Amino acid sequence: MELRELEAFFWVATLRSFSRAADRLHTSQPTISARVAALEAHLAVTLLERGGRRVRLTPLGTEMLGFAERILGLRAQAEHAVSGAAGLRGHVRLGTAETVVHTWLPRFIRELETRHPRLSVELTVDTTPNLREELVRGELDLAILLGPISEPTMHSRPISTYPLSLVAAPSLGLAGRELTLADLGAYPFITYSHRTRPTIALRELFRNSGLPQPRLIASASLAANIRLAVDGVGPATLPEILVAREIADGRLHPLTVDFELEPLRFTVTYPRAPSDPLIAAAAELARQVASAYQES
Repeated sequence: MELRELEAFFWVATLRSFSRAADRLHTSQPTISARVAALEAHLAVTLLERGGRRVRLTPLGTEMLGFAERILGLRAQAEHAVSGAAGLRGHVRLGTAETVVHTWLPRFIRELETRHPRLSVELTVDTTPNLREELVRGELDLAILLGPISEPTMHSRPISTYPLSLVAAPSLGLAGRELTLADLGAYPFITYSHRTRPTIALRELFRNSGLPQPRLIASASLAANIRLAVDGVGPATLPEILVAREIADGRLHPLTVDFELEPLRFTVTYPRAPSDPLIAAAAELARQVASAYQES
């Protein structure tokens, strides 16, 4: 039994795909298939059911997955113990939502560079649905997104919460009185992209109140949403922390409403992997930096 065979089996079992495992290990799909077949031949058992669109574990495969995770984890821990004095080395594919870019991400990247100067980071900024899909496909090692996500192959840890505020430009004349959903239904809402939790929650508010669905200007760009709101295109749902300056200088007014907006709850999420010290260290550092930022 070879470690590379265990590693191939682990990633096929975790990602439920030979091709995704091949991408994760930077090799070819036939190579991954051969390694898994060699492991099954050595053990004289079938670990994976290969029919259908997704790979499934056999009962013995499920049991073997636990052993593989522990064995590969010990290898990673040994490598870290021997060579980790000067900081971790390697490559982290980090995904993040844009809200985090405008808050504590720069501090996190600086701290990561200071502690682990031999580490390189590949950054992807996208919406939570897209980041989730990239995690599941094995295209990201770690993502900071709206969560938690219900995916058995992922670890997900809460790290920060930001209240959402409904704001509008003074030209709309909406400030200074309590507004209902019906009042706001006459205006287009500037909000997050369609598949995100804030926009889904906004639609549910209108549906549960028996009101027609609002007109939406949905965008994945927070910078664009802020500019549209400042220019008086419509009221906008935005994180309070990101529009504090616009509120302070009077370009935006917070609106008083008779309903609540769900806050943005971010998690650091990463694939269930063999105790990779690199990813675990980055996830823990993200938690620490996010906590310090909110307390500052």
